[in-house]
Amino acid sequence: MKSPGSLEQNIVYLAGEFTHRFHRALTTAFRRQGLNLTVEQFSILALLWYKDGINQQEISEQLGRDKTTIARVLNTMEKNQLVRRMTDPRDTRGKLVSLTAKGKSLQKKTVTLSAQLYEKCVESLTPSEQKAGISVLLKMMNNIS
Repeated sequence: MKSPGSLEQNIVYLAGEFTHRFHRALTTAFRRQGLNLTVEQFSILALLWYKDGINQQEISEQLGRDKTTIARVLNTMEKNQLVRRMTDPRDTRGKLVSLTAKGKSLQKKTVTLSAQLYEKCVESLTPSEQKAGISVLLKMMNNIS
């Protein structure tokens, strides 16, 4: 296939631009609600929404981030009393990460804001367009994995 004629026709550029704009809009929504949270921290909160009590390695793998970045973000979150790290009983070298009560409260607020922004993003798409978009992005991701 021939290279795209412009950035507006480049699906990789558009996917990246969408992600950037979504993160910026989400950060703005957090600030409007007085929530001091980065997108990286939100990613961890959202992951723990689905699977609380996982180890740092799993968080790193699930989010596609390096272990050093995850450790740094978790240090900040632990300092802010959003998460706690406990020794993994199955492997004492590892730490399991779980939400504190404060983290769960913030998680509910931020997941709600994120869901509202998600709904705004897809409101003009039909279910079949959403399904097709997901399929295309998954194929693209698998092509470079």
